[in-house]
Amino acid sequence: MKPLYAYIPSNLDLTTERHRDKFYFIITFIFYGILFDKRKSVNSFAQLYSPYLKKIINGKYKDYIQNLIDKNIIETDNRYIKKLKSKSYRLTEKYSKSKVKKVEITDMKIISNYWKYKEEKKKEITEGHYKFLFNCLEQMEIDYDSAIAFLDKIELNFEQFNSYYCSIERIKNKDWFFIKDKTAGRVHNNLTNLPKDFRSFLKYNNQKLIEIDIRNCQPLLFNILISKYFLKDQSVFDSCINPPPIPENSDLRLYKELTENGKFYEFMMDKLGVKEEREKFKVRIFTKIFYGKEEKCEERTQFEAYFPEVSKIISYYKRVNYKKLSVALQTEEAELILNNILPILADKKIYVLTIHDSFLTTHNNIKLVKEVILSEFKKKGLRPTLKIKSRISEKKIFLPLLFLLPFY
Repeated sequence: MKPLYAYIPSNLDLTTERHRDKFYFIITFIFYGILFDKRKSVNSFAQLYSPYLKKIINGKYKDYIQNLIDKNIIETDNRYIKKLKSKSYRLTEKYSKSKVKKVEITDMKIISNYWKYKEEKKKEITEGHYKFLFNCLEQMEIDYDSAIAFLDKIELNFEQFNSYYCSIERIKNKDWFFIKDKTAGRVHNNLTNLPKDFRSFLKYNNQKLIEIDIRNCQPLLFNILISKYFLKDQSVFDSCINPPPIPENSDLRLYKELTENGKFYEFMMDKLGVKEEREKFKVRIFTKIFYGKEEKCEERTQFEAYFPEVSKIISYYKRVNYKKLSVALQTEEAELILNNILPILADKKIYVLTIHDSFLTTHNNIKLVKEVILSEFKKKGLRPTLKIKSRISEKKIFLPLLFLLPFY
């Protein structure tokens, strides 16, 4: 049977405890629930999914939770709302800011229950191209020693270290999870959970995996929403069935040209006169313009000056709730990447993995994957710029945006 590991604070010793494996499992569940949720910090509480704990540990899981509270290892917010919210937990201050250590769970019942549960979750993936994607995920490997060596030489705070370390460990241990987002249709798994600078350590069948990145993908996909805005909203343009032709000097044309050429962020950096790292700027500008609330700020003011029509359409999609635009963009992305491109590659039995708006494949498949991407985008009236990534970035690593339960 496959081994099972837990990840606990390095300053915690439970080796003499009779129920240590139960404690290990619960602590890891709490720890992951906070660590892998972008909305939480070390001071946040995480909810525990009781049917899951009951299935893996047993019906006495509440007693083990209380034991951990009594030992001052975890604490609870004591907030319970029937059918809405269960009690939440976190590590106490003594343990919450420590780096993690790996411990092996030896309780055969827990190990058996856990891997049985994982097999049940795998069987719930019924759609053909998603089963294919999961199968590709299962065959993925990581150059563990090199990844850990790289992890040890970069500067990280303890939260980042813990997140990256556990992500690497789960791939090495083939502890897979695969979740389809019910809101936008995105897929979240071990690969999407892995920080981007560690992708170069991934392999399939002893071959290095190469990333094919769609440059400016989310801003590029907004062009689809622009087309839908003209085609479907008759209240905006007087009884037009088709979108009006875009004049040569229109900002809509400039916006499309920049996003197709993968130069949108560079254009905005130049106009704002900023010198910061591109990735950091990308997060900031995208949040301020596309994902954030409709608020006046330097970034939005400058954007509106160069793209007044595009800015008006952004406001239109945010008119009821600013979050609607981010969901709409992610839905377009999932539809194109997962429901249009992926099935074609699955039918051709091309080894491929998706990371929201990019793909990983082997070197000999790059040409074919690129052709399929370009062909499907062309059907949407777009000509994206694709970038091949195969080397480790020396730039600062950014925390991935995660919101996953740990053992799913």
